Amino acid sequence: MVNYVITIARQYGSGGRTIGRMLSERLKISYYDKDILRLASDDSGIDEGLFGRVDEYSTATHSFKKRGSEIYTGELYPPDSKEFISDENLFSYQAKVIRDLAKRESCVIIGRCSNYILEDLPYVLRVFVHADWDFRMTNAAQKQSLSGKELMKYLKKDDKRKQDFYRRFTGKRWTDATEYDLCLDSSRLGYEQCVEDIQTLLEKRVKRSE
Repeated sequence: MVNYVITIARQYGSGGRTIGRMLSERLKISYYDKDILRLASDDSGIDEGLFGRVDEYSTATHSFKKRGSEIYTGELYPPDSKEFISDENLFSYQAKVIRDLAKRESCVIIGRCSNYILEDLPYVLRVFVHADWDFRMTNAAQKQSLSGKELMKYLKKDDKRKQDFYRRFTGKRWTDATEYDLCLDSSRLGYEQCVEDIQTLLEKRVKRSE
């Protein structure tokens, strides 16, 4: 069987990570999330800490408004370039790792515009997991020690951060359904059904392509 990749973009509190782990365990394939930062550091020789500033969870997206679009092209700047540790190059090294993983093995990849980075490759299933506010708030409250209004503000801020991150490096909208093959409401379906739906579509796609 050929290698296949499931990319999962998700709203905070929707359980996208949990669904990704469940898929990796069921399908017996690798799961990649923040460890991509370490792999990018190993590949580039750049300190892993620097990748945090361009990671989709960092608060350093202010440079997007100052510098304008930095759409990903696949270009990598060499160590002797003044752009070697620029946000654009740090993202490109993460993208390189994601593409290398996709070509090497079957896996689940969480976030980091992986759906966009891999859109030209066969056997890639691009998934977006979302949920209603109450569901997200309940899940987020288990991880964040914030009050109701503060927690809602946190979720809205996280949504905006992901939107800005995606727009910054792809020029597109993170929540645009046309960027994905499958959009799932985990609050209505439940995690197990989301996993079932993803696996069913994956099997149909791989079978159709063989």
